[in-house]
Amino acid sequence: MMEINNIGRFSNIGLGPVDGSFEDLPENTISFSTFLEESIEKVNLLEEEAKQYDFKIATGRLENIHEATIATQKADIALQLTMQIRNKILEAYREIMRMQI
Repeated sequence: MMEINNIGRFSNIGLGPVDGSFEDLPENTISFSTFLEESIEKVNLLEEEAKQYDFKIATGRLENIHEATIATQKADIALQLTMQIRNKILEAYREIMRMQI
């Protein structure tokens, strides 16, 4: 049976306080860019895993087709989530650019 893992370290994303005082941040806090890079790498690994299962299906070396279906669905959901996050980031960027100073 496949193990179900949590989505990630959302609680450890430290963007820092608005006033600029970074003394109170925990040491295990990661930057948003690092979190984003790691998340995209995980999505890429899920896509590669799905491709490997597809290859096994094509060559007839896979006994349990449900494993391939699960891997494909995980990769698809991860990609959809990544695209929605990208859309929200771009929407926020456009909103900031529309602000008048």
